[in-house]
Amino acid sequence: MSEKKKRLNLAAVIAALKMIQKLSRRFIPTMLFSAMLDAVKPFIPIVLSAKILDELMGAKDIPTLTTLAALLVGLMLVLHIIGAFSTKLYSDQKMLLVTRYYEEFSKKTMKLDYEQIENPDTMDLRRMIQETENNHMAVWDMAEYLLKGFMAIFEMVIASVLIVTTFATGNAASSGAEGSIVQSPFAFVALAVLLVLGVLIYNNVQARIAKTAEDDVNNNLDSNRNFGYLFFRISYNYECGKDIRLYQAQHMLKEKIDDYVGPDIQVSVNEFVKPNIKHFSILAAVNAVLLTAVYLFIVLKAYIGAITVGSIFIQINAIMRFYQAIAALIQQYTMFKVSSEYFGLSIRFFGLPETTQHGSKHIRLERNQDYVFEFHDVSFHYPNSEAQVLEHVNLTLRKGERLAVVGMNGAGKTTLIKLLCRFYQPTAGVITCNGVNIQEFDYNDYIDLFSVVFQDFTLFSFALDQNIAASEHPDKARLEQSMRTAGLDALVSELNGDYTVPLGKQFDENGRDFSGGEKQKIAIARALYKDAPVVVLDEPTAALDPITEFEVYSRFNELVGEKACIFISHRLSSCRFCHNIAVFDGGKLVQFGSHADLLNEQDGKYSELWTAQAKHYVGEEMPA
Repeated sequence: MSEKKKRLNLAAVIAALKMIQKLSRRFIPTMLFSAMLDAVKPFIPIVLSAKILDELMGAKDIPTLTTLAALLVGLMLVLHIIGAFSTKLYSDQKMLLVTRYYEEFSKKTMKLDYEQIENPDTMDLRRMIQETENNHMAVWDMAEYLLKGFMAIFEMVIASVLIVTTFATGNAASSGAEGSIVQSPFAFVALAVLLVLGVLIYNNVQARIAKTAEDDVNNNLDSNRNFGYLFFRISYNYECGKDIRLYQAQHMLKEKIDDYVGPDIQVSVNEFVKPNIKHFSILAAVNAVLLTAVYLFIVLKAYIGAITVGSIFIQINAIMRFYQAIAALIQQYTMFKVSSEYFGLSIRFFGLPETTQHGSKHIRLERNQDYVFEFHDVSFHYPNSEAQVLEHVNLTLRKGERLAVVGMNGAGKTTLIKLLCRFYQPTAGVITCNGVNIQEFDYNDYIDLFSVVFQDFTLFSFALDQNIAASEHPDKARLEQSMRTAGLDALVSELNGDYTVPLGKQFDENGRDFSGGEKQKIAIARALYKDAPVVVLDEPTAALDPITEFEVYSRFNELVGEKACIFISHRLSSCRFCHNIAVFDGGKLVQFGSHADLLNEQDGKYSELWTAQAKHYVGEEMPA
C-alpha cells in the first residue's frame, strides 16, 4: 500500500458487487431493505413521542393521547417483528455469501496447477487474503460497510425532512433582541457552518484512524500467522498434547509466545492504540461542542416560543441523528475504501491462470493395456529457483515392471513422481506415454492411470470407507478386498462391516485415532481401491513394524499384480522385490539395473548405500 492518499478502488468495488450478486442474488435487495428498516425505526418513536408531548402540553385530549400511544406501541411492535424477520433474512444471506465465497475459493484452488499452488507467491497471496479476512476486510465485510453506509444515507434523508418540516411549521416567536437573533438566517447558517466544520474534522480524523488500521493490518500479517500457529496449530491441537507433556514444552511455548506475540502487541499499542486515543479524544470533543451548540440553539428557540416542546424533541434528535449519520457514513466509507483496496488481493487470486494441463487426447482406461512411460532427457528446477532438482534423466517403465527408486534425501526421487503425475512440467525434455507427450492427454484421463501413496500422504477426518474410496458412495466388497490386501484384516473383522468410523475427532468426538502404521495401511488400501494401471509407493512401510513390513513385502506381488509399480524406499533390502533399481544422486540417474548387478559394481552408489545399511545388521560386534 502506498503512502499517498488513495481514492476508492472502483474496479475492486465493481468486482466485489458482481461477486456478491453471483454468490447470493437476494443479498443486495435484502441488505437495502434491512438498511431502510433500520434507518426508519428510530424516528417512529421520536415523531410520535413529540406528538404526545405537544398534546400533553396543550389540549390533553384523552382520545388523541390514547390513539397516539396505541399507534406508537403498534408501530413499534410491527417494526420489531419485521425487524426480526429482516435480521434473520440478512444473517442467512450473509452466511450463504460467506459459505459460497469459500466454495468458490476452494474451486479456484483446485483448478490451479499444482505448480501454481506450491509457488511461494501464490502461498503468500493466500496467506495475505486469510489475514485480511481475519482483520474484517473480506467481501462480506465490504457488504456490511455498504449496509451501514446506506443506513446512514437513509437516516440523513429522514432527519433532513424532519428538521426542515419542524423549522417551517414553528410558532410565531416573541419580539425582542433574543428573538431576532435566534430567528435570523445568520443563526441557522452559523449552526450549519459549525456542523459542516465538525463533519470536516470528523472526516479528517476518520481518515487517520483508517490509515493506522491499514498500517496495523500490514504490519501484523506475519505476527498474525505466528499467533495462529502458536495458539491454533499447537496449543489448541489435541494431537500435540502428548509431545508437549512428554517433553515439558509448555515453558518453551510460553517463551515463544512472549517472544513473538508480546512485541507485536506492543507495536500495535504504540502504532495503533495510542495514536487512536488522541483521535477518538478529538472526535469526542467535536461531538461535545456540536451537541452543546445544537442544544443551545434549540433551547433558545424554545425560550422565545418559536417551537413547541414536541418540536424541540424532534429537532434535537433529528439534528443529532443527522450529524451521527454523516459521521457513520464517513466511517463506513473509509472502511469500505480500505477493504476494497484489500479485496484487490482476492481479485488477483481469482485472476490467476487456471490449469494449463488440459490436453485434448483421451485415454481409454483398460486394465490389460500395455502402458509404457519414458523420460526423455528430462531436467527440472522449481519455480523461482535455478537449482536443478533433476538433470538429463532417461528412464523407462513398462507394464508389470517393478522399479525401485533409491538415493539420499534430496536426490530428486519424489520430484520424479510429481513430474510423472503432471504436478509439474519438465523444464527440459519430455515424458511420454506410449510415445505421446503426456501433456497432450486430457488431464483427468491421465491421472486415472495412477494410484499413489506419497510419503506425506493425507487422510481426511471423514469416515474410513470414504477415505479409502475417496467417495461418499464406496463399493463395500471392493473396499473390504482393498483393506485385506493392504494388511487390515484385523480391522475388517473388528468393524464387522461398519466402516463409517471417522478418522480423528475433528468432526465427531467418537472418531478413532488410528496408529501411524494403520494410517499407512489405509493409504495403501486407498491406492489399491482405485485399481489404476500404475502404482507408486513412496516409503510405503516407513511407519510399520518389521513383522508387518515383512508381511507387506510378502504380499508385494498380490498388492500390485500385473501393474507397473514404482517403489521409493530408503530401506534397500526392500528393493530385492523389484526388477530394476534406479539410483539417483544429486538429481542425476547414476545407476540402473537389478539388485545383483548393482551390488557387483563395487564403486557404485548403490553398493555404497547397501554396505552402509548392511553393517548395522551384520559383521559388527556389540559394544561391551
